[in-house]
Amino acid sequence: MGATFIISFDCEGKWGFADHSINYERDFLTNENINKAYKRIIDILNKYGIKGTFGFVGAFTLSVDEYHENRAWFANKTETVQKWLQLFKKDMERGDFEGWFNPEPIKIVDQENIHEIGSHGFTHIPLGESLISRANFLEEMHLIKQTSHFKGRERMTFIYPRNIIGYTDELAKAGFIGYRDRIYSYGSGKTIIRMLMKLKNYSSELNLIKRAQPHAKPGYLIKIPSGFILNYRNGLKKEIPLGLTIKRWEHIILDAVRNNKVVHLWSHPHNFITGDNMYELLEGVLRMVNRFKKTGMLQNVTQKEYAELLAIKKG
Repeated sequence: MGATFIISFDCEGKWGFADHSINYERDFLTNENINKAYKRIIDILNKYGIKGTFGFVGAFTLSVDEYHENRAWFANKTETVQKWLQLFKKDMERGDFEGWFNPEPIKIVDQENIHEIGSHGFTHIPLGESLISRANFLEEMHLIKQTSHFKGRERMTFIYPRNIIGYTDELAKAGFIGYRDRIYSYGSGKTIIRMLMKLKNYSSELNLIKRAQPHAKPGYLIKIPSGFILNYRNGLKKEIPLGLTIKRWEHIILDAVRNNKVVHLWSHPHNFITGDNMYELLEGVLRMVNRFKKTGMLQNVTQKEYAELLAIKKG
């Protein structure tokens, strides 16, 4: 398989902050701001002829009316799940639905007819085997398929919340053909561990000789190369010069082209709301991708298309 470019987005709204009782970013996650970000990202992808994978949290795609009609979906009695839904339920009691329910982004993506709609869980609860039970994992899978925007969608790919991977055997049974592998995870554990992981990620952003990744092995459930996050230009990482980050991605892309490897760029649409010059950064990378794509030296596929190229058919 030749040099390949994949781009994926973790589409989660406030569900990505469900366990963050204090986080200034949540205040910016209004539906209006979120919708503007998705529209602009899609415009940039269209400008450079790039198709991507958008992994949506199922609950995020619901309308407020759908939530009221299906409140039983959020009534799981398990302590782990209830703890995860604690902040969400407090907002529901106040009638604050902004950022939790918004069916518009998935419509914005879907109407283009070229991007993959993937899954990022139903409530974004981390799905590691040491964190939740198999029964809770199966319930998440069931609720994804019950969500109106996912009904009838088969052979999707999966993006694990917080990059914490678990129960892959059940993922395959649920009809998924691949998942984005992990290179690191912020997890949902102790603050010090999360801080150390963020520091490691920051230092990685300064590595100008970063290399692309080898292709995945064929199989029944494909471990899609994890890729690298697009620098979230916020806080300390905002000080990293834009040109430096683009130079880093140029090295990754050139390595893929020269050695038939994979470049997988991923991000969160909400990072474009609170990050500095995020759209300019995305354009800088995609401009290079487009140049190599036009010459035939780099192919662009969605996660689903990539998994299908490597899938071993059963029977």
